[in-house]
Amino acid sequence: MANSRRKQMTRLLFKTALIELMQNKPFHKITIKEICDQADLNRTTFYLHYVDQQQLLDDIINELKEKTAEFISTTTYKGLESKLLSEFLDFVKENSVQYRTIMFNDTNGEVGAVILTDLLNDVYDKWPVFGDSQKNEYVYAYMIDGVKSIICKWLDNDFNMSSHDLAELIYSLCYHTAQSFPQLPTGGNR
Repeated sequence: MANSRRKQMTRLLFKTALIELMQNKPFHKITIKEICDQADLNRTTFYLHYVDQQQLLDDIINELKEKTAEFISTTTYKGLESKLLSEFLDFVKENSVQYRTIMFNDTNGEVGAVILTDLLNDVYDKWPVFGDSQKNEYVYAYMIDGVKSIICKWLDNDFNMSSHDLAELIYSLCYHTAQSFPQLPTGGNR
Protein backbone atom coordinates (compact mmCIF):
# COMPACT_ATOMS: atom_id res chain seq x y z
CA MET A 1 0.00 0.00 0.00
CA ALA A 2 2.76 2.46 0.91
CA ASN A 3 4.64 1.50 -2.25
CA SER A 4 1.52 2.22 -4.33
CA ARG A 5 1.12 5.65 -2.70
CA ARG A 6 4.80 6.41 -3.31
CA LYS A 7 4.40 5.44 -6.97
CA GLN A 8 1.30 7.67 -7.30
CA MET A 9 3.09 10.58 -5.61
CA THR A 10 6.15 10.22 -7.84
CA ARG A 11 3.98 10.13 -10.95
CA LEU A 12 2.11 13.20 -9.70
CA LEU A 13 5.40 15.06 -9.27
CA PHE A 14 6.40 14.23 -12.85
CA LYS A 15 2.97 15.23 -14.21
CA THR A 16 3.03 18.50 -12.31
CA ALA A 17 6.54 19.22 -13.54
CA LEU A 18 5.59 18.63 -17.17
CA ILE A 19 2.46 20.76 -16.88
CA GLU A 20 4.48 23.59 -15.30
CA LEU A 21 7.10 23.38 -18.05
CA MET A 22 4.45 23.34 -20.77
CA GLN A 23 3.15 26.68 -19.51
CA ASN A 24 6.23 28.33 -21.01
CA LYS A 25 7.61 25.90 -23.55
CA PRO A 26 6.16 23.68 -26.31
CA PHE A 27 6.00 20.02 -25.38
CA HIS A 28 8.28 18.85 -28.17
CA LYS A 29 11.10 21.03 -26.82
CA ILE A 30 10.95 19.76 -23.23
CA THR A 31 13.64 17.27 -22.25
CA ILE A 32 13.54 14.51 -19.67
CA LYS A 33 16.32 16.33 -17.81
CA GLU A 34 14.14 19.44 -17.53
CA ILE A 35 11.22 17.37 -16.26
CA CYS A 36 13.42 15.69 -13.66
CA ASP A 37 14.95 19.00 -12.56
CA GLN A 38 11.48 20.57 -12.24
CA ALA A 39 10.20 17.57 -10.25
CA ASP A 40 13.40 17.45 -8.17
CA LEU A 41 13.78 13.77 -9.04
CA ASN A 42 16.44 11.89 -10.99
CA ARG A 43 16.34 10.32 -14.45
CA THR A 44 16.51 6.79 -13.05
CA THR A 45 13.29 7.45 -11.15
CA PHE A 46 11.72 8.88 -14.32
CA TYR A 47 12.56 5.73 -16.28
CA LEU A 48 11.08 3.54 -13.56
CA HIS A 49 7.72 5.16 -14.36
CA TYR A 50 7.85 6.30 -17.98
CA VAL A 51 9.59 5.35 -21.22
CA ASP A 52 9.72 8.94 -22.49
CA GLN A 53 8.06 12.37 -22.35
CA GLN A 54 5.25 11.24 -24.65
CA GLN A 55 4.22 8.46 -22.28
CA LEU A 56 4.14 11.00 -19.44
CA LEU A 57 1.99 13.37 -21.51
CA ASP A 58 -0.28 10.48 -22.49
CA ASP A 59 -0.69 9.70 -18.79
CA ILE A 60 -1.73 13.32 -18.13
CA ILE A 61 -4.14 13.27 -21.08
CA ASN A 62 -5.68 9.96 -20.03
CA GLU A 63 -6.16 11.24 -16.49
CA LEU A 64 -7.89 14.37 -17.82
CA LYS A 65 -10.10 12.26 -20.10
CA GLU A 66 -11.01 10.02 -17.15
CA LYS A 67 -11.85 13.02 -14.96
CA THR A 68 -13.94 14.46 -17.79
CA ALA A 69 -15.75 11.16 -18.38
CA GLU A 70 -16.42 10.84 -14.65
CA PHE A 71 -17.80 14.37 -14.59
CA ILE A 72 -20.05 13.65 -17.57
CA SER A 73 -21.32 10.38 -16.09
CA THR A 74 -22.27 12.04 -12.80
CA THR A 75 -23.95 15.08 -14.35
CA THR A 76 -27.68 14.97 -14.90
CA TYR A 77 -29.38 17.65 -16.90
CA LYS A 78 -32.60 16.04 -18.21
CA GLY A 79 -32.75 17.71 -21.61
CA LEU A 80 -31.17 21.01 -20.61
CA GLU A 81 -28.19 20.86 -22.95
CA SER A 82 -26.97 24.38 -22.16
CA LYS A 83 -26.98 23.47 -18.44
CA LEU A 84 -24.73 20.48 -19.19
CA LEU A 85 -22.42 22.73 -21.21
CA SER A 86 -22.41 25.32 -18.42
CA GLU A 87 -21.50 22.70 -15.82
CA PHE A 88 -18.81 21.36 -18.12
CA LEU A 89 -17.37 24.87 -18.56
CA ASP A 90 -17.31 25.27 -14.77
CA PHE A 91 -15.43 21.95 -14.64
CA VAL A 92 -12.96 23.23 -17.28
CA LYS A 93 -12.45 26.39 -15.23
CA GLU A 94 -11.78 24.37 -12.06
CA ASN A 95 -9.22 22.30 -13.99
CA SER A 96 -7.97 25.19 -16.11
CA VAL A 97 -4.25 24.48 -15.74
CA GLN A 98 -4.62 20.98 -17.16
CA TYR A 99 -7.07 22.05 -19.87
CA ARG A 100 -4.91 25.00 -20.93
CA THR A 101 -1.85 22.79 -21.09
CA ILE A 102 -3.54 20.05 -23.08
CA MET A 103 -5.71 22.16 -25.37
CA PHE A 104 -2.95 24.60 -26.30
CA ASN A 105 -0.43 21.81 -26.93
CA ASP A 106 -2.88 19.58 -28.80
CA THR A 107 -1.34 20.22 -32.21
CA ASN A 108 -3.44 17.71 -34.12
CA GLY A 109 -6.65 18.43 -32.19
CA GLU A 110 -7.19 14.81 -31.15
CA VAL A 111 -7.39 15.28 -27.40
CA GLY A 112 -9.82 18.18 -27.49
CA ALA A 113 -11.97 16.32 -30.00
CA VAL A 114 -12.11 13.16 -27.86
CA ILE A 115 -13.03 15.10 -24.72
CA LEU A 116 -15.71 17.15 -26.48
CA THR A 117 -17.11 14.19 -28.39
CA ASP A 118 -17.71 12.37 -25.11
CA LEU A 119 -19.42 15.45 -23.71
CA LEU A 120 -21.58 16.21 -26.73
CA ASN A 121 -22.70 12.67 -27.62
CA ASP A 122 -25.96 13.04 -25.69
CA VAL A 123 -26.63 16.41 -27.29
CA TYR A 124 -26.04 15.03 -30.80
CA ASP A 125 -28.67 12.35 -30.28
CA LYS A 126 -31.28 15.11 -30.13
CA TRP A 127 -30.12 16.86 -33.29
CA PRO A 128 -31.45 16.11 -36.74
CA VAL A 129 -29.92 13.62 -39.11
CA PHE A 130 -28.06 15.52 -41.82
CA GLY A 131 -28.15 12.78 -44.37
CA ASP A 132 -26.00 9.73 -44.34
CA SER A 133 -23.47 8.90 -41.64
CA GLN A 134 -20.65 10.35 -43.76
CA LYS A 135 -22.28 13.81 -43.82
CA ASN A 136 -22.98 13.57 -40.10
CA GLU A 137 -19.31 12.84 -39.45
CA TYR A 138 -18.24 16.03 -41.23
CA VAL A 139 -20.91 18.24 -39.67
CA TYR A 140 -20.13 16.96 -36.19
CA ALA A 141 -16.38 17.42 -36.77
CA TYR A 142 -17.11 21.03 -37.77
CA MET A 143 -19.11 21.61 -34.60
CA ILE A 144 -16.59 19.89 -32.33
CA ASP A 145 -13.72 21.94 -33.74
CA GLY A 146 -15.79 25.09 -33.34
CA VAL A 147 -16.61 24.30 -29.71
CA LYS A 148 -12.97 23.42 -29.02
CA SER A 149 -11.87 26.76 -30.52
CA ILE A 150 -14.41 28.66 -28.42
CA ILE A 151 -13.25 26.94 -25.23
CA CYS A 152 -9.59 27.64 -26.10
CA LYS A 153 -10.44 31.30 -26.70
CA TRP A 154 -12.27 31.42 -23.36
CA LEU A 155 -9.27 29.87 -21.59
CA ASP A 156 -6.94 32.30 -23.37
CA ASN A 157 -9.12 35.25 -22.33
CA ASP A 158 -9.07 34.17 -18.67
CA PHE A 159 -12.78 33.35 -18.54
CA ASN A 160 -13.99 36.81 -19.60
CA MET A 161 -17.52 35.43 -20.05
CA SER A 162 -19.57 33.50 -17.53
CA SER A 163 -19.89 29.75 -17.97
CA HIS A 164 -23.64 30.15 -18.35
CA ASP A 165 -23.39 32.80 -21.09
CA LEU A 166 -20.72 30.90 -23.00
CA ALA A 167 -22.76 27.68 -22.76
CA GLU A 168 -25.79 29.51 -24.18
CA LEU A 169 -23.64 30.85 -27.03
CA ILE A 170 -22.14 27.43 -27.83
CA TYR A 171 -25.50 25.72 -27.73
CA SER A 172 -27.08 28.39 -29.89
CA LEU A 173 -24.32 28.17 -32.50
CA CYS A 174 -24.51 24.36 -32.62
CA TYR A 175 -28.30 24.34 -32.64
CA HIS A 176 -28.51 26.84 -35.50
CA THR A 177 -25.88 24.92 -37.44
CA ALA A 178 -27.97 21.79 -37.02
CA GLN A 179 -31.16 23.62 -37.99
CA SER A 180 -29.60 24.99 -41.19
CA PHE A 181 -29.78 21.52 -42.76
CA PRO A 182 -33.04 20.25 -44.20
CA GLN A 183 -34.76 17.80 -41.89
CA LEU A 184 -34.79 14.23 -43.07
CA PRO A 185 -37.40 11.67 -42.15
CA THR A 186 -36.89 9.89 -38.86
CA GLY A 187 -34.92 6.68 -39.12
CA GLY A 188 -32.14 8.00 -41.37
CA ASN A 189 -28.61 6.72 -40.93
CA ARG A 190 -26.48 8.52 -38.34
